[in-house]
Parts: sequence; structure tokens; C-alpha cells
Amino acid sequence: MIFSGNKFLRRIISLVMTAAMILCMCPLLASCGGKSKIIVWVYSEEYRSELEEFLNTTPLDLSFEASIRAVNSADFEAELNKAIENGEDIPDVFMLSPDNIKKYIDSDLTADVAELGLEVTPDKYFPYVVEAATDQHGAVKAVGWQADPGIFMYRRSMAKAYLGTDNPDQIQTMVSSWDHFYETAQKISQQSEGKTRMLAGQEDMLKPFLSSDDQPWVKDGSLVFSPRKQAYVNYMQKMSSEHLMYTAEQWSEAWITGISDTQSVFGYFSSGICMLYVMKKACGGKMKGEGSYGDWAVVPGPANYCWGGSWFAAYSGSNNKSEAGDFISLFTACTEDETRMDQSIRYFRTTGEFAASSEVVTQIRFDPQFEDSFIGGQNYYHQLSVVARNVSMSHMTTYDSEIGGIFNTYMNQCAGGLKTSEQAVSDFKTSVKVAFPEISVD
Repeated sequence: MIFSGNKFLRRIISLVMTAAMILCMCPLLASCGGKSKIIVWVYSEEYRSELEEFLNTTPLDLSFEASIRAVNSADFEAELNKAIENGEDIPDVFMLSPDNIKKYIDSDLTADVAELGLEVTPDKYFPYVVEAATDQHGAVKAVGWQADPGIFMYRRSMAKAYLGTDNPDQIQTMVSSWDHFYETAQKISQQSEGKTRMLAGQEDMLKPFLSSDDQPWVKDGSLVFSPRKQAYVNYMQKMSSEHLMYTAEQWSEAWITGISDTQSVFGYFSSGICMLYVMKKACGGKMKGEGSYGDWAVVPGPANYCWGGSWFAAYSGSNNKSEAGDFISLFTACTEDETRMDQSIRYFRTTGEFAASSEVVTQIRFDPQFEDSFIGGQNYYHQLSVVARNVSMSHMTTYDSEIGGIFNTYMNQCAGGLKTSEQAVSDFKTSVKVAFPEISVD
């Protein structure tokens, strides 16, 4: 600051700022633009940067000024509890993910969206997005921002070499069910003489395979180890014992390496966000012929499932609910205002992220900009829209993230040959009992 060394000028500036603050506190003298300041929490610096840039460039006259803070999802609960306990810097709006949405939706900490002046109906959003945001009493407590339906991505060059074609329609037929997926994995292994395996690790299969489970992890206070979950254990063990997949943990160095490797991994269960922010960055190039760039293709795969996604909720104790609703509506298209709808569309066109609003997706899914050279010119937005219409999140519970994580740990041990499937399941149940004494475990 150019005045930092001049005490007199600093004093003048201090007096001017004090006067401005007094004017802001007195509505009869000045309104300071009439804008309330709201606090917004998101999960990453990337999100913070994106939202701030969008707010700074929107032509709309907004009713608020937003202070956006990145709070790691792993720290979210502790940070929120601390803010509420201290009564300071409590977020008016915060982001939720599939890992914690049920915990907060079914609590008193989130406001009904109707209190924010918003209306959310399944006909304007992909149904599962609203389903996940609805509490046990039927109130919608969050608005979907990004949907993140899952897809299966495979290497075109490997498909041509081992399956005779890289055509997405034909490959989809080969992976359209879990039986077909297994048979195709066998063929790839045989044709490549074991050099190429279907997947980098078992964790890739976990969400898609269990997406069709009609039983939650916990019901009436008891752990539910459903037939579908046992079917996954059996399927995973078969894929592992026949060396049809590797044992890399998701996001590990080995898992990432497989994205650019010329031989080892045929495909990844992925999503639009994973493709944009993980696979493109790890493919080893920026144009066709560099690394694995351009050697990928997208198909729905054997299951319709949710990879991730994000919602915006408002703190029930906020004094700025109208402004919170104004912020949320700007990004989620939960408005009849065409100008605001246009702004939401602008955001998703700019970022390439997949909107939770089916109305937004319908308007932009065939845009040429989504015909991505990374996947040989396929339109990934259209591919995601096909899957999103058939995803269900009806069996979510507040325990899903923790129990699912424990299950995954033991499945990794089983896939790596450290435990038999029977021992892995037994140890899993024991761990759940220790972690959650309130849950009955048979």
C-alpha cells in the first residue's frame, strides 16, 4: 500500500473507514449498497476460485457479498461444530457431498429450502439429486449443484487390439452386465497374454456394483450384509484370483500411473469430474498422440450409479436466508428467472462440469464444446445425461461413508491376497461393531 509509511495519511484513512462503517450501521444515513455479507463454505480451493470468478463476472445485481472459504471435507464436521460453538464465522451456505449429505439433511442444522424462497422439484432435477436432499419428513434441505453420474472409460487402442473394435456401441454391449464385464475381462487377459487387466483395482467396481443393492448398510439399528454385498465379495474375489484386475488403491500412485501406461489397464470407472480433473491431468499429454490423450472412450458400463456430486444447503440459524437462497439459486437453476437460469447455464458451459439441473443439461448437452478430443470426439455430457436419469440414491444412510470405507479396506486386503473373503467379511463386521456400538451386528 503506497501510504503505509505515512502516519498522517494512515490516520486520515482510518478516520474515513470508521466514518464509512458508522454510515453502514445506520440505515437512515446510508445503506452501503444494501448488500448483506454471507459466508459460504466449499470443499476445495478450486471450487472457491471458480465461484469467486463467476460472481465477479456476473452482470446480475446480487443481493449479497459472499466470503467464500475452502474447508476440506474431512475437516468439515469439526470446523462447523467449532464455528457454531464459538458463534463466529458460521457459514450461511455450505457444500455437501454424498459422504455427508444424509447426516446434515436429517439434522436440525440445515434449513428447508422453502425458508430460502426456493422450490426444488424432481421434474427440474435428476430425481436422485432431490432424493438425496430430502429428509425423513419429506422436506428438501439442499439444492443439487453438480451431479456426478458414473461412466466407464476404456482405452481405444487396447479395445481394437484385444476385442477387435473400439466402437463405443459395440464395447458397451460387451460390458453391459457384470457377467459380460467379466467375460470381456477374461478375453482381454487372454488376448494380451496377461499384460493387460480390466481394472486398476477393486475399488473402481465397488460403487457401481452396489448401486443396485436394494438394502441400505443399516436398517432398524442393525447392519445389513445383503445378498448383493455378498455377491460383490464373490465377484471381486473371482476377478482378483484370475488376475483380471490389479490391486491398486484408488487415487494411489499405482492407480494414477495406469492412466498413462501404454499396456497395463484397460479401463476405469469414472465420471465427468474425474475425467476433467484427474484423468486428463494424469494421461501424460495434452493432444492426441501424447501419452494416452485421445485414446479413451466413454460408455455407460454395467451399472447406473452416482460417483459423487455436490449440493448447497443453508445453515438453519442463518440471519441471511434470503441472501443464502439468492446465492444458491444463482448456481443451481432453482428459479423461474430466465436471467438467472442463463447465468447457471453459463457456469456449466464454462467449467464443463455436469449440472444437477436436468433443465440446464437439456439445454446444453449437445453443445459441440462437449465433444472432447480426450475421448476421441465423443460428447461426454450427453453420455452422462443418459446415466443420470437412471441413478437411484434411495437407500442412503448417515453411516454409508464410514461403513463403506471400512468395507473397502477389507476388500482391498482380500484383493491383495492378505485375507480370505470369509476372513475379510468377518473382520469387517467386527470393525463395524467396534466403530458403531449402537449398531447390532450379527
